[in-house]
Amino acid sequence: MTHKINTSQLGPIAKRSLLGVAIASALHSPIALSQDADTQNVNDAPVEVIEVRGIVSSLKRAMSDKKENLAVSDGIAAEDLGKFPDLNVAESLQRITGVSIDRSGGEGQQVTVRGFGPQFNTVLVNGRQIASDDAGRAFNFDVLAADQITGANIFKSGVANLQSGGIGSTINVTTARPFDYDGFQAVGSIKGMYESLSEETSPQASFLVSNTFADDKFGLLLAVSHQERDVQINRIQTAGWRPGLTLSNRNDGVLASNVYLPRNWDQVVDQQERTRTNASLVAQFAPSDDITITLDGFVSKFEVDSQVTDLASWFEPDRVGSATISEYGTAIQFTQEIDLHQGSGNPASDFVSSTRGVRDVTNKGFGLNVDWQVTDALSATFDVSNSDAKNDIGGRGRFNVVGIINNYEFDGTGGTPTVIHDGFGNGQLPDINLNRLHYNDLGNVVASEDEVTEYKADFTYLADSEVFRKVDFGVLRSEREKFVFQEFASQCAFCGYGTAAPIDALNIRPFTANNFFSGLIDTWYTYDGDAYLDYLASQGAPVTPTLQNNYYNIEEEVTALYAQFEFGYDIGDMPLTMNFGARYEETDVAVSAVQAFISDVVPTSDLTLFANRFAPAQDIVGTSSYSNILPSLNVKLEVQEDMIVRFSRYDSLTRPTMSQMSPATTFGEPRRQNLQASGGNPNLKPFSAENWDLSFEWYYSDDSVFSFAVFSKEVEDFIITLSGPETYNMTDRLPGDFRCAAADCAPGVSLDPQDPSRDVVADTEELNGASEVYTVTRPQNGETATVNGYEIALTHVWDNGFGVTANATVVNSDAEVSGDITQSFALEGLGDSQNLILFYEKDAFQARVAFNNRESFLFALDNGFSGEPTTTETYGQWDVSASYDINEHLTVFVEGINVTEEELTQVGRFPDQIYSIEDNGSRYAVGIRGSF
Repeated sequence: MTHKINTSQLGPIAKRSLLGVAIASALHSPIALSQDADTQNVNDAPVEVIEVRGIVSSLKRAMSDKKENLAVSDGIAAEDLGKFPDLNVAESLQRITGVSIDRSGGEGQQVTVRGFGPQFNTVLVNGRQIASDDAGRAFNFDVLAADQITGANIFKSGVANLQSGGIGSTINVTTARPFDYDGFQAVGSIKGMYESLSEETSPQASFLVSNTFADDKFGLLLAVSHQERDVQINRIQTAGWRPGLTLSNRNDGVLASNVYLPRNWDQVVDQQERTRTNASLVAQFAPSDDITITLDGFVSKFEVDSQVTDLASWFEPDRVGSATISEYGTAIQFTQEIDLHQGSGNPASDFVSSTRGVRDVTNKGFGLNVDWQVTDALSATFDVSNSDAKNDIGGRGRFNVVGIINNYEFDGTGGTPTVIHDGFGNGQLPDINLNRLHYNDLGNVVASEDEVTEYKADFTYLADSEVFRKVDFGVLRSEREKFVFQEFASQCAFCGYGTAAPIDALNIRPFTANNFFSGLIDTWYTYDGDAYLDYLASQGAPVTPTLQNNYYNIEEEVTALYAQFEFGYDIGDMPLTMNFGARYEETDVAVSAVQAFISDVVPTSDLTLFANRFAPAQDIVGTSSYSNILPSLNVKLEVQEDMIVRFSRYDSLTRPTMSQMSPATTFGEPRRQNLQASGGNPNLKPFSAENWDLSFEWYYSDDSVFSFAVFSKEVEDFIITLSGPETYNMTDRLPGDFRCAAADCAPGVSLDPQDPSRDVVADTEELNGASEVYTVTRPQNGETATVNGYEIALTHVWDNGFGVTANATVVNSDAEVSGDITQSFALEGLGDSQNLILFYEKDAFQARVAFNNRESFLFALDNGFSGEPTTTETYGQWDVSASYDINEHLTVFVEGINVTEEELTQVGRFPDQIYSIEDNGSRYAVGIRGSF
C-alpha cells in the first residue's frame, strides 16, 4: 500500500511517527537511496511511504526520492550498508555511481568522487564536520563501523546551505535517532569473519537499543559495535625507481648509462590485529510540538597492531655484475655481487622487523541541536558541535634490520618481480650464524591531534506564493586546530654488518610466509624486534625517541553566510523547479612550527647510510586569510511524468590540506646519492572550481530507471607537489676542505673495511663541501585543470525476482600524466569506474553478487622519493552476500569479500617498473541478525 502525505500539515510528533515508518521500511529495503541535496526541503515536500518490505520496494522508494530531488545527489540507506559485506561506510559508498575508494588492509579507507581524491570531498556526520586522524584533511572512513550508520548521502552539485570544501562532493553520514523509531526497538547482530591469508576467524558484534517515553516526548538511543580482524597482508614493493643512473662495477667499469634502477625490493608479510569499537548515545526531548532538542555523543576507537616481517634487498648502481635493460631504459634483470662495489659497500640480504604500520586512533564528538518551528512559515535550527581525533602513535613504530652479506639477483622479466638470494630457496637458508647487526629506529611515524568546533544557525521561510516558494538562510562559524608531530630516534652503532648478531638474545629463527606469492622465496630469518632494542640498550646504545624539531600547529577559522531562494512554475504542461543562492565565506589561517635546519651530514659504519646533524631550533609563525563567494543554481524540469531533466551551475572550493600548509621542513634519512626533505607552504590559496551538471532520468516502469549525466569542473589555483633542488649550508663544517665535522670525518680515520686506506669522506660528495643540495618536495599553487565526464546508470527488475543495477563513470582531463619526464602537473586519482550488482529476492531469501571496478589512475605524479610518477593499475573486486529470514525477527546471512582474491598493483612511469603488488586475500563471514 502506498500513501502520499504532505508533512507540512503535521506536527513534530506526527512527523516523527511518519519518519519512523519510513526508517522501518528502509531497514528492510537494502538498496541505494538518493536524497534531496536541499536538506531544508524535508518538511514541505510530498513524501511517499512504501510499506512493502524487500528489495523491490526499496528500489521504488529510491527512485521516488531521486525523482523528487532538485540538486544532484546519490546515497545509500542503512540496511544497504548492513546487507552488503562491508566493514565500514567507504566500502558501501563505492557502490554509488562515480565513487571509488582507496583501501588499507583490504578495507575501504578514503573516498574519491568523479575522479577527485579524498582531500576534495568534505565529510560530515549528521551535518557536522568531524575531526580526522589524517595529517591533511582526508577523512579515514575505516574508523567508523557500518553497523551504527543509518545512511550516507553524496551531494555532487552545490547548494548554498551545504558546507563548502568539496569540489568532488560533500558526503553526509547519518546516525540513528530515538525519534526515528516507534517506541522500543532493539536490533543486533553477531558474526565470525574468516581471513583467507591469515586463516584466522575473528568475532564482530553490534547492538542498538532505542525507546521513547512520556508520550513520545523523550527518547534515548544507545548503539555499540565491536569488530576484530586478524589480518595478513602480503606485499612486494620498492621505495621507487631511480632514473638516469650509470651501472658499473670495479672490475668491468661502466655497464650501462641512463638507466632506471629500483632503490630496493622488499618481500613483506604484514600481520595485523585490527580492533574497532564504536559507541554512540543520543537523547531527544520535545517539550512541545514545535521544538525538538537533540543531544548526542559518540566515541570511536580503532587500533592496528602491525608486525611486519620482511626479506629486503638494497640496490646500488656501482656493484652491478650484469644487467638486462629494456626498451624503456629499465633494468629488468641485474645482479648485486660481493666485492664489486666502488664505495657503496657489499650487498646484504636484510631481515626487517617493523611495527611502523601501527595506528591508535580515538575519535570523540558531541553535539546539541535545537529544531524550532517558530511559526507556520518560519523554522529554525541551531546546532553546536565539537569533535576531536587523536592518533596516539608518537614514539612508537620500530624498524630493525639484521642482515647477511650476500649476492642476489633481481628478475623483473616475469609477471611478478622476484629477488633470488644465494642460499635461499626450497626451504633452505644460509647458516644462521652469518647474521649481522645493522640499523634500528623507533618513532618514524607521524602522530596527530585534530579538533573541530562548529556553531550553526539555519532558517527556512515558506512564502505564501505559488511561484516563490521559500528562502533558506543561515550562518556558520567553524574553528579547527591540528597539531602534527613526531617522536623519533635512530641507532647506527652497529651499522655496516660488522657485528655478529646474538642468536639467542634476539631469538633469531626461520620464518615461513604462509599463502605468499607463488614462485617467490617464502622462508627467511626473523627475530624479536623488541628484544633487539633491549639488547642495544644493554650495549650502551639505547633507542630513545624525542620530540623532533619539525612539529607544526595549524589554526583555521571559517565564517560563512548563505541565502538560497526556491521558485516553481509550469512551462506548458512541464513543471519547473529551481533554486539559486550564494554562500560567502571568510577563512583565517594561523600557522606555527618549531624548526631545526640541517647543519651537517656525517658518516656511519654503513657506507650507504649517513646521519643528520641539526642547528638549534627556531620558531616559525605566519598568517593568511582569504574570502570567497560561491553562487549556485539548480533547475529541474519534468518533461513528462516519467522523464526529468536537471541542470546545475555552481562554484566550489577545496582548501589546502593541513599538512600542505605546514611551514616546517622535514629532513629524511640521508643516503648515498639521496639527500631528501619535504615541507609545506603556509601561503597556499584554496583550489577554486566552476562547475556544471546536466542529467536526464527516465523512470520507464515502477521499479526501473535509466539515467545519464554529464558534468564539467574547471579548477584553478591547483596545488601541485613538486620535488626540486634546495641548497643548505653545512654550518658545522670548517672552512678549507669543509669536511664533515664528526670525529669519524677526520683524515686518516678508516671507514671502509674492504679498503682501509681509502679516504671515504673525500670520496663521498655528501660528506664534504660547504653546502649540500637536497631534493625537497613542496606544494605550490598555479595550475589549471579541466575535468569532464559522464555517468550512466540502469536499474531493472524482472517479475521473477531477479534484478540488476549497473552504473559507470567516465572522466577525462587536460591534465593527465604523459611520458614527458619534465611534466610538472597532472591530476591524481582521475580514473573511470564501474559497478554491477545482480540480485534475487523471493519470499524470505535474498542474494547479491556485486562487482566494483576502478580503472587505472595516477596515484602520485611525484612519489616523494625520486620525482617519478606512480600509477595504480585497474582493480576489480567481486563481493557476494545472501540472507534468509528465519522469521520476522531473525535473519541468518553469509558474506564474501574479494572472493576471487584480486591483487592491487602499482607501477612507475613505464609498465615494466613494478612499484608494488599487494595481496589482501579474501574474507568470509557467517552471522545472525535480530530485531525486536
